[in-house]
Amino acid sequence: MELFMHCRHFTIRRAITAVLLIGYAILGTGCGKKLPPGKVRVQGVVILDDKPLTHSGKGLFAVNLSTTKNATGSAARFDPTDGSFAMVVEPGEYVATVTATDGFDSDEGGKIIYAKSLVPKKYTSLQTSDVAVTVPATGGRITIPLKTN
Repeated sequence: MELFMHCRHFTIRRAITAVLLIGYAILGTGCGKKLPPGKVRVQGVVILDDKPLTHSGKGLFAVNLSTTKNATGSAARFDPTDGSFAMVVEPGEYVATVTATDGFDSDEGGKIIYAKSLVPKKYTSLQTSDVAVTVPATGGRITIPLKTN
Protein backbone atom coordinates (compact mmCIF):
# COMPACT_ATOMS: atom_id res chain seq x y z
CA MET A 1 0.00 0.00 0.00
CA GLU A 2 2.82 2.38 0.85
CA LEU A 3 4.40 1.73 -2.57
CA PHE A 4 1.08 2.55 -4.29
CA MET A 5 0.76 5.84 -2.37
CA HIS A 6 4.30 6.75 -3.32
CA CYS A 7 3.60 6.02 -7.03
CA ARG A 8 0.33 7.95 -6.93
CA HIS A 9 2.01 10.94 -5.30
CA PHE A 10 4.79 10.76 -7.88
CA THR A 11 2.24 10.70 -10.77
CA ILE A 12 0.39 13.76 -9.42
CA ARG A 13 3.69 15.63 -9.04
CA ARG A 14 4.65 14.74 -12.63
CA ALA A 15 1.27 15.93 -13.92
CA ILE A 16 1.56 19.25 -12.10
CA THR A 17 5.10 19.71 -13.42
CA ALA A 18 3.95 18.94 -16.97
CA VAL A 19 1.11 21.48 -16.74
CA LEU A 20 3.48 24.14 -15.41
CA LEU A 21 6.01 23.47 -18.18
CA ILE A 22 3.33 23.73 -20.85
CA GLY A 23 2.11 26.99 -19.29
CA TYR A 24 5.61 28.47 -19.28
CA ALA A 25 6.09 27.40 -22.90
CA ILE A 26 2.87 29.17 -23.92
CA LEU A 27 3.79 32.33 -22.03
CA GLY A 28 7.31 32.27 -23.46
CA THR A 29 6.12 32.19 -27.06
CA GLY A 30 3.62 34.99 -26.61
CA CYS A 31 0.05 35.27 -27.84
CA GLY A 32 -1.10 35.35 -31.43
CA LYS A 33 0.30 34.11 -34.68
CA LYS A 34 3.98 34.26 -35.49
CA LEU A 35 4.83 37.01 -37.98
CA PRO A 36 6.39 36.16 -41.34
CA PRO A 37 10.18 36.70 -41.47
CA GLY A 38 11.14 40.36 -41.90
CA LYS A 39 7.69 41.71 -40.97
CA VAL A 40 6.60 43.80 -37.99
CA ARG A 41 3.23 44.69 -36.53
CA VAL A 42 2.21 48.37 -36.47
CA GLN A 43 -0.78 50.16 -35.02
CA GLY A 44 -1.66 53.63 -36.12
CA VAL A 45 -4.19 56.35 -36.60
CA VAL A 46 -5.27 58.41 -39.62
CA ILE A 47 -5.29 62.10 -38.66
CA LEU A 48 -7.08 64.84 -40.62
CA ASP A 49 -6.27 68.40 -39.57
CA ASP A 50 -4.77 67.28 -36.25
CA LYS A 51 -7.79 65.12 -35.25
CA PRO A 52 -8.48 61.42 -35.86
CA LEU A 53 -10.38 60.90 -39.13
CA THR A 54 -13.83 59.71 -38.06
CA HIS A 55 -17.18 59.13 -39.71
CA SER A 56 -20.43 57.84 -38.21
CA GLY A 57 -21.93 56.47 -41.43
CA LYS A 58 -21.08 53.71 -43.87
CA GLY A 59 -18.37 53.92 -46.49
CA LEU A 60 -14.92 52.71 -47.51
CA PHE A 61 -12.11 53.27 -45.00
CA ALA A 62 -8.63 52.04 -45.95
CA VAL A 63 -5.01 53.02 -45.49
CA ASN A 64 -2.25 51.77 -47.80
CA LEU A 65 1.50 51.91 -47.30
CA SER A 66 3.42 51.61 -50.58
CA THR A 67 7.11 51.75 -51.38
CA THR A 68 8.05 54.41 -53.89
CA LYS A 69 10.03 51.87 -55.93
CA ASN A 70 7.45 49.27 -56.89
CA ALA A 71 4.20 50.11 -55.09
CA THR A 72 4.39 47.10 -52.77
CA GLY A 73 3.59 47.36 -49.10
CA SER A 74 0.52 46.69 -47.02
CA ALA A 75 -3.09 47.77 -46.68
CA ALA A 76 -5.61 47.75 -43.88
CA ARG A 77 -9.11 48.90 -43.14
CA PHE A 78 -9.22 51.67 -40.56
CA ASP A 79 -11.92 52.08 -37.94
CA PRO A 80 -14.10 55.10 -38.82
CA THR A 81 -15.09 55.59 -35.17
CA ASP A 82 -11.55 56.58 -34.12
CA GLY A 83 -9.28 56.46 -37.20
CA SER A 84 -7.26 53.52 -35.87
CA PHE A 85 -5.75 50.65 -37.87
CA ALA A 86 -3.32 47.76 -37.50
CA MET A 87 -1.22 45.96 -40.11
CA VAL A 88 1.79 43.75 -40.68
CA VAL A 89 4.47 45.18 -42.97
CA GLU A 90 8.24 45.19 -43.55
CA PRO A 91 10.17 47.97 -41.81
CA GLY A 92 11.12 50.82 -44.13
CA GLU A 93 10.06 53.99 -45.88
CA TYR A 94 6.57 54.25 -47.38
CA VAL A 95 4.13 56.64 -48.99
CA ALA A 96 0.67 56.51 -47.43
CA THR A 97 -2.59 56.73 -49.34
CA VAL A 98 -6.03 56.85 -47.74
CA THR A 99 -9.52 56.05 -48.97
CA ALA A 100 -12.41 57.34 -46.87
CA THR A 101 -15.86 57.84 -48.33
CA ASP A 102 -19.23 59.07 -47.14
CA GLY A 103 -21.22 56.03 -48.32
CA PHE A 104 -20.79 53.88 -51.43
CA ASP A 105 -21.01 54.43 -55.18
CA SER A 106 -24.49 53.69 -56.50
CA ASP A 107 -26.26 53.26 -59.83
CA GLU A 108 -29.47 55.23 -60.13
CA GLY A 109 -31.25 54.69 -63.43
CA GLY A 110 -28.03 54.07 -65.35
CA LYS A 111 -26.29 57.07 -63.83
CA ILE A 112 -23.43 56.33 -61.42
CA ILE A 113 -23.52 58.42 -58.26
CA TYR A 114 -20.07 58.46 -56.69
CA ALA A 115 -19.59 58.52 -52.94
CA LYS A 116 -18.07 61.70 -51.55
CA SER A 117 -14.42 61.44 -50.45
CA LEU A 118 -13.74 62.50 -46.87
CA VAL A 119 -10.08 63.22 -47.66
CA PRO A 120 -8.47 65.56 -50.21
CA LYS A 121 -7.99 63.86 -53.58
CA LYS A 122 -4.17 64.07 -53.45
CA TYR A 123 -4.07 61.51 -50.60
CA THR A 124 -5.98 58.87 -52.60
CA SER A 125 -3.21 58.24 -55.16
CA LEU A 126 0.36 57.00 -54.85
CA GLN A 127 1.40 59.47 -57.57
CA THR A 128 0.12 62.53 -55.68
CA SER A 129 0.28 61.68 -51.97
CA ASP A 130 3.05 63.44 -50.05
CA VAL A 131 2.61 61.54 -46.78
CA ALA A 132 5.91 59.83 -45.94
CA VAL A 133 5.80 57.13 -43.25
CA THR A 134 8.71 55.36 -41.60
CA VAL A 135 8.00 51.91 -40.17
CA PRO A 136 10.64 51.17 -37.50
CA ALA A 137 12.44 47.82 -37.35
CA THR A 138 10.62 47.10 -34.09
CA GLY A 139 7.15 48.03 -35.38
CA GLY A 140 5.00 50.03 -32.99
CA ARG A 141 2.85 53.11 -33.51
CA ILE A 142 2.65 55.24 -36.65
CA THR A 143 0.55 58.23 -37.67
CA ILE A 144 -0.86 59.11 -41.09
CA PRO A 145 -1.19 62.93 -40.99
CA LEU A 146 -3.49 64.52 -43.61
CA LYS A 147 -4.35 68.21 -44.14
CA THR A 148 -7.31 69.75 -45.98
CA ASN A 149 -5.21 72.74 -47.12
